[in-house]
Amino acid sequence: MPNRKHPRRKDHEPHDAVFKAFFSDAKIARTYLLHYTHESIHQQIDFTIFQKIDTSFVSGRFGISFSDVLYETRLASGASARMLFLFEHKSYLPSLPIHLQLLDYLLQIWEDDLKNDRPLSFIIPIVVYHGAQGWKQKAFSSYFPGLPKDWAAFIPNFHYLLTDLNRIAPEEIEEKAETEYLKNLFLALKFARNEKFALKNWPNVLTFGKPFYRNDREGILLQTLTLYVFNFCNMTEAQVKELNKQLPQAERDWIDAIPEIFGKKWKEEGLRKGYEEGLEKGIEKGIEKGIEKGIEKGMEKTIYNIAIKIVEKFPNWSDAEVAGVVGMTEDFVKQVRQKLTKK
Repeated sequence: MPNRKHPRRKDHEPHDAVFKAFFSDAKIARTYLLHYTHESIHQQIDFTIFQKIDTSFVSGRFGISFSDVLYETRLASGASARMLFLFEHKSYLPSLPIHLQLLDYLLQIWEDDLKNDRPLSFIIPIVVYHGAQGWKQKAFSSYFPGLPKDWAAFIPNFHYLLTDLNRIAPEEIEEKAETEYLKNLFLALKFARNEKFALKNWPNVLTFGKPFYRNDREGILLQTLTLYVFNFCNMTEAQVKELNKQLPQAERDWIDAIPEIFGKKWKEEGLRKGYEEGLEKGIEKGIEKGIEKGIEKGMEKTIYNIAIKIVEKFPNWSDAEVAGVVGMTEDFVKQVRQKLTKK
């Protein structure tokens, strides 16, 4: 059943992409379960076996989703059980009951179990939401008013865990004792709806704390979050400079190390290349056009380098998902993939 009536809107893709980048990291998913689920849930998990599994078969028909992430673990008691956590992100209130999309996921996962001759997996669906309106969690049976009470037994009524960032104060998010950058992601998602409040509080979002190693894992996560912040808020160079002054030195150095997304270094590099290109092409196209093209190429090179890292880290991501992170078109991402293939 294709979803023709409720197509996905482009403005949700940056939220989905940054969520998936973070929750595709097992340490962050584990941190979430430890700090945002009841102890009756996370105390029953054997975290020595906790791994992300392929979700290529999960493609919700009731509202296409880029952000579904699935983890496999087992019970801490040692009992034989394949327990899955399905993470789903929403930046808007769904127009259809969320149960339909989740049930579609569950059925596809169970179908995959049967195809691979496995016992049916036990699945706990989790929804992380940060839309403009509060999420009212309702039982699926509430969508069938007027039925005789005895008929409720025929409704596939199941529960899902909900984290509504609207209902969580920033102070509560910051108080969570964790070091895997979940705090930074949740603050970014929470503040994204209020630009004035966001610009005031971005130092909290972009302060990553210690230790800050800047290894490949951290580099991808922090570049992804920074691109999300800068692109979604459409920050000016002056705002970036002011923000940078409020950050600790390690984070300040890291933002300076990003290949000139907004700052003076990027503009100077673009000007230099522009002059060189303008001189090479001569008066016909003019120095001014050369400058503009050089600046454009400088930015494209910056985004290209980050896109390469994301494609290499998450090879199963679609072109639309990568494009949502780097703020470019899907055609741009296709070109990146083509160049990587030729290497």
